[in-house]
Amino acid sequence: YFLSGGDAPAKASNNAKAAADARAKARQEAAEAKKAAQEEARKAAEARKQAQLEAAQAKKAAQEEARQAALAEKQRIAEGKKQAQLEAKKKAEEAKAARADKAKQASKPKAEAAPVAPVKSRSPTISLFGLGGGDDKVAPAPAPPAPKVTKKQPPAPAKKQAPRGVPTLSGWKLNGDGSISGSISGSPSFRDGERITTSQIANGRIESGSVVKTGSGSQYFLG
Repeated sequence: YFLSGGDAPAKASNNAKAAADARAKARQEAAEAKKAAQEEARKAAEARKQAQLEAAQAKKAAQEEARQAALAEKQRIAEGKKQAQLEAKKKAEEAKAARADKAKQASKPKAEAAPVAPVKSRSPTISLFGLGGGDDKVAPAPAPPAPKVTKKQPPAPAKKQAPRGVPTLSGWKLNGDGSISGSISGSPSFRDGERITTSQIANGRIESGSVVKTGSGSQYFLG
C-alpha cells in the first residue's frame, strides 16, 4: 500500500511536467507560426511595392518615349517647313534674277547700221569739136563712209573666288533634306572632283558665289 501510494505523487508530477512541456511547445509553435505569417506578409508587401515601382518606371518610360516621338515629329515638321522656305526663296531669287536680266537685255539700244553714201560712177563725156576740143565732166569723189557706232560693253563682273581654306562645290544641287551634293575641290579630306553630299545646311545663302555652313560646322563655297 505504501509503495503504490508513493508512486502517485511522482506520476502526478510527471503529468504536470508533460502538460507544461506541451503548453510550452504549443506556445513556441504558435510563435513560430506568427513569425512565419509576419515574414510572409512582409514578403507580400515587398512584392507589391516592387510591382508598383516597376509599373511607375514603365509608365515613366512610356511617357518619355511619347515625348521623344512628339519632339522628333515637331522637329521633322520644322525642318520640312524650313526646307520649303529655302526652296521658295531660291525660286524667288532665280525669278528675280531672270526678270532683271530680261530688263537689262531690253534696255540695251540696238546698234544702228551706219548709212553708206552712194558712189557715183564717172559718166562718159562727148567732145563737141572733134577729138581735142571737148570738156570732160568729172564725177565728184565719193564721200567717206560714216564710222560705225558700236556700244562699248561693260566689263564682265569678276567671278567670286572661294575664301582661303574653304573647299569648293561645283555642279552642286540642293537636296530635299537640306543637304547639298556636288563635286568637291580644295579639300584635304577628298580628292578633287569627287562627288560628296554634305550634312544639312544651317547657315548661308544657298546660291552660287556664297559660303554655306553645315550644322556640324563644315564650310563650303558654292561655285
